[in-house]
Amino acid sequence: MKEKMLWPLFSKQVFKTHLDVSDVDLSNIKWAKNYQNWISTSQTVLEDPAYEKLTEQIYINLSEYFYGIMQASQNVNLVITESWFNKTEKGQSHHRHWHPNSILSGVVYLDSVGESGRIKFITSQYDTIEYNINEPNLYNSRSWSVAPEAGTMVVFPSNVEHLVEPYEGDTPRISLAFNTFVRGNI
Repeated sequence: MKEKMLWPLFSKQVFKTHLDVSDVDLSNIKWAKNYQNWISTSQTVLEDPAYEKLTEQIYINLSEYFYGIMQASQNVNLVITESWFNKTEKGQSHHRHWHPNSILSGVVYLDSVGESGRIKFITSQYDTIEYNINEPNLYNSRSWSVAPEAGTMVVFPSNVEHLVEPYEGDTPRISLAFNTFVRGNI
């Protein structure tokens, strides 16, 4: 009998892990209106010494993803080029988008706010025929959501389209987002 194989060819690897965010202080953050939510006025928040521990944790996990899982060459260094906080209040969301001019992007949730306000990843590949499915899974889904939970970090290729579903909590949903690029020989 011949062996059966299933190859998830050309998949987009989304990495989820957990960080200690218990000592992240947001009391000095200045906020500005974004499309459908609030964003920090600083786009380089991880350069602030107050977030040094958080930055170190992010880099450790980025290295695990980039060099470990994706097996990227050590000839390049992955660096965070932009980082900002998002505040989403009841009824707000984040529009469908991707992050141009970036290699990997990520989000770190700083509080647990329940199931609403999930980040939703959406495929930009379109099938010739779309058929109904009995049970969604990683092989047949056109979208996949992750619930915001304090300390959860999600890393994904920057070209993966995503959005944040409407948030229905009574206290603001706070997250940190970041983009990366490479330095070195590519």
